[in-house]
Amino acid sequence: MSADVIAGVALLPVAAVCLREVRTPRELPFASLPLIFALHQLTEALVWHGAGDYVSAGVQHAAAMVYVLVAFPLLPFLVPLAVLLLEPQGLRQRVAPFVVLGAVVAAYLLYAVLDGPLLVREEPHALVYDVDLTFGPMWAVLYIVAVIGPSVLSGYPSIVAFGLLNLVGLTVVAIVYVQAFASLWCVWAALTSSLIAVHMVLRRRLPDFHRLEGRALAPA
Repeated sequence: MSADVIAGVALLPVAAVCLREVRTPRELPFASLPLIFALHQLTEALVWHGAGDYVSAGVQHAAAMVYVLVAFPLLPFLVPLAVLLLEPQGLRQRVAPFVVLGAVVAAYLLYAVLDGPLLVREEPHALVYDVDLTFGPMWAVLYIVAVIGPSVLSGYPSIVAFGLLNLVGLTVVAIVYVQAFASLWCVWAALTSSLIAVHMVLRRRLPDFHRLEGRALAPA
């Protein structure tokens, strides 16, 4: 629980830096990721409080539902879309298939979450969110591909680094503690969000026509 609170609070100034650097609507989805991760971790803190009987069962269930809706349907669609919007024209086609894949994954996971039931159980150092998934391992692989693929293929080194670090985190979690996959990976993704701030600050070097229209590629 304390890790969620610390990560969430620590990310708030990172989120402020990212949002301050936004110059065009195309940059907003990517720049908003640290804020989403921060609020996501603080939401999980409420789930932990529910497990410890500090908040009501209703509050815990609502927090768990919000947490899962962000982790399962939102992120596999938002992350590839955010990267796509940053890529220059002419290079977006290599990311576009991942947006489609992310939409498919998000649609199925949204159905699975809403169809229920959602069960939460406490394990050492993590919470496990049980959602009834058909062919769960297949959807987990597609989730990873949708989230990591666009970042690794990006033309920006800072975004590539963000993708590679999250690939490492996903791999470690899948091997060491697969039951708590959603909870632990989201903590890791939140911690790597500092690279999003790095990218947004480095975008200052790009000419206005690139940032506003995405017509040329320059290192970031």
